Amino acid sequence: MPEIPFSSSQKFSAFRIVETDGKSAGRFVELTLDELDPGEVVIRTHYSSVNYKDALAATGAGKVMRRFPCVGGVDAAGVVVHSDDARFKAGDAVLVTGYGMGVDHDGGFAEYVRVPADWVVPLPQGLTPFEAMTLARRVLPPHWRYTVWNRTNCVPKTAG
Repeated sequence: MPEIPFSSSQKFSAFRIVETDGKSAGRFVELTLDELDPGEVVIRTHYSSVNYKDALAATGAGKVMRRFPCVGGVDAAGVVVHSDDARFKAGDAVLVTGYGMGVDHDGGFAEYVRVPADWVVPLPQGLTPFEAMTLARRVLPPHWRYTVWNRTNCVPKTAG
């Protein structure tokens, strides 16, 4: 397996949601890979969308968080930098969304995200990580949307 391009103790930026006196709030922090939740695949996050659930979690306006502290972001698109799973190798462009990311598993609002391999979906050829995070729910072909949302336990939305 290719190695992570820096030591697991090197710091990187993340937007972590914490709870203080019963109220949640988000703040930028520096983390190490060792501080992220477990998983077989480490992704260098290129993009992560901000959706309604993220806003509820970060502001405390909604009770969507299942644990604190937790890096926010219900999705991420980027490039694999390390994988213990043969399905993925360093350099693969991938997407991960759902499965409790940003709610009870550290999510995509960080320079790096580590997730279970079964959550990771290869990006379709010709789709960039940016497009995946900005257009995926409205533009992707229905068969691909179904595959992604079926694998993430979400209901697919129709193009409109």
